[in-house]
Amino acid sequence: MEDGKDRQFVTALARGVQVLRCFTAARPELGTTEIAAMTGLAQSTVWRLCHTLQRMGVLVAGRDPGRLRPGFGLLSLGYAALAKGGMAEAAQPGMQRIADRFGVQLSLATRQDDMMLIVARAEAPTILRLSFTVGATLPIATTALGWAWLAGVDAGRRDAVLARLDAGMRAEIEAALAHHARHGFVLNLRRAHPDVNSIGVPVVSPDGSRVMALNCGGAVSVVTPDLLAGPVAEAVRALAASLAPALGDA
Repeated sequence: MEDGKDRQFVTALARGVQVLRCFTAARPELGTTEIAAMTGLAQSTVWRLCHTLQRMGVLVAGRDPGRLRPGFGLLSLGYAALAKGGMAEAAQPGMQRIADRFGVQLSLATRQDDMMLIVARAEAPTILRLSFTVGATLPIATTALGWAWLAGVDAGRRDAVLARLDAGMRAEIEAALAHHARHGFVLNLRRAHPDVNSIGVPVVSPDGSRVMALNCGGAVSVVTPDLLAGPVAEAVRALAASLAPALGDA
């Protein structure tokens, strides 16, 4: 994370952000020992960072003694990121139309470290309800969102991320990227979740500098590979193309 060649890089600020990124929907409360283990920072450094973030109202005391959770100060920043005019709002109507038409679930996500952070969701009533919500993170290595993001970025960024992922996943990811090169989407059949089939499509800004990802899927008993690879893929690719120009302004 730290870059000794960048004189404008504020290490203390970056470490504070690193601490905040430890908190997710699956990990709403953490202790400083857990944060130190996750970040690789010294326990004393983590304690000072958490103390400062508490004083600012960004972190607050958790329900259990000695644990912390995000406070409303952090929530306000999240709402600012999703404010009117952002990609999440631009994508929502089109995502919901596809969800209702095919009885599927869609997510729009951006990369955060080696995870994909969901910024928008659309669902239709289905027999399978997944606990994915805005703010949840999913691994790049095993998900349609992650594979689609890798397919959309340039070779340099892709290789940098792949170098940090489990080498055992390389063949599967390469196969997904080859599928995208042929068909314009990645296909993830029961890999990210044993009961879910899904596809992923990158959303790439006109200059290629910004990449997000859309995925679409549902229960394997209803959302078949043929359905995904046919009309669903066509609809999601069209949505991604319509969103791409807006990504340049997001």
